[in-house]
Amino acid sequence: MKKTMSCALIVLAFSACGQNRKQEIQGDNMNVITIYEIPEIMSDTLRYDLSTPSESEKNDTIVDKSYDVHLTAATGQIEFMVDNVPPSLNLYWGEITKPEGRSISPTVPLNSCILKSGRYEVTGRIYPRYGQTALEFYSYLMLEGYYREAGNWEKKFPMFTIETPGTEGAGNKGLDGYPYFELRTEIDVEVPYEVEGWSNSVNLKEEDKDDLKNELLERYNTIREMVAENDTSAFKKLIWEREELLATVFYLEESEKKSRLQKLTDVIGDENYELAPYPENVQMFFFAEGRMVTLVDTINRDGIIRLINKNSPKDTVSLEFRFHRKNETLIVI
Repeated sequence: MKKTMSCALIVLAFSACGQNRKQEIQGDNMNVITIYEIPEIMSDTLRYDLSTPSESEKNDTIVDKSYDVHLTAATGQIEFMVDNVPPSLNLYWGEITKPEGRSISPTVPLNSCILKSGRYEVTGRIYPRYGQTALEFYSYLMLEGYYREAGNWEKKFPMFTIETPGTEGAGNKGLDGYPYFELRTEIDVEVPYEVEGWSNSVNLKEEDKDDLKNELLERYNTIREMVAENDTSAFKKLIWEREELLATVFYLEESEKKSRLQKLTDVIGDENYELAPYPENVQMFFFAEGRMVTLVDTINRDGIIRLINKNSPKDTVSLEFRFHRKNETLIVI
């Protein structure tokens, strides 16, 4: 079982092995590999929808609103963004890219991408399965957006539903033969908070790529050393800004904040877990129009620092870190 620790705790099936407790990643292992190149002409590969719920479906009395998208996908590789920020890196890759394909249907919290009230663009993309050059008859993607009162999963208020072309009816082939397909819509959100987050951060795409790469590698090696030495105090300081932001956008009580942080540090300090080696190749991803950067395992689309349970090797924890720069230093966000 794999756990990803960042914006939320996400559980997927996964197996891995590895034993090293200390290791440094070198610049030679930095590759830029995309899952598929977006075609230049997208007129036939984009479905845009700007729909608003009917007045009968709205609830303006809710103050602490939580926004979610129920994502259904099959036979392809998926990307999902809110204003060019993914709620989680690894939720949509993994087994869905295997030759036989498979379906996934997660509910994705969006508040970690929402810094204040306003309009946000929601984008879902489906690419051919790994090793394929085109989408197939059973390739499919649907996004269903809704909001609810924080903590209440029973009553939901729909915002939009948008999906790729279907296969029902004579002659309909769905996405068969398409090189790529994108779903895009916009939502107006209302939240009782306003956080700075990465909104005023530096555009890292404008920096020297080699210098940025080397700085990132230093940051990851420092984090890896913290984990290797079970330095939970330094780890808490490292993720402080991120945890404060998440506590605000997910309306966490003080006790919930402490519990979440304790779960994170418990894993770091758990002697039953040991560090897996760095992946052989990693990819540098930019988000938030260049204001955020991270390193990802090019094969598993996961964070590059992973812990493995020595007693149950299929039990792995992936630690995801995203960085931004306000002044001089790259900071976890």
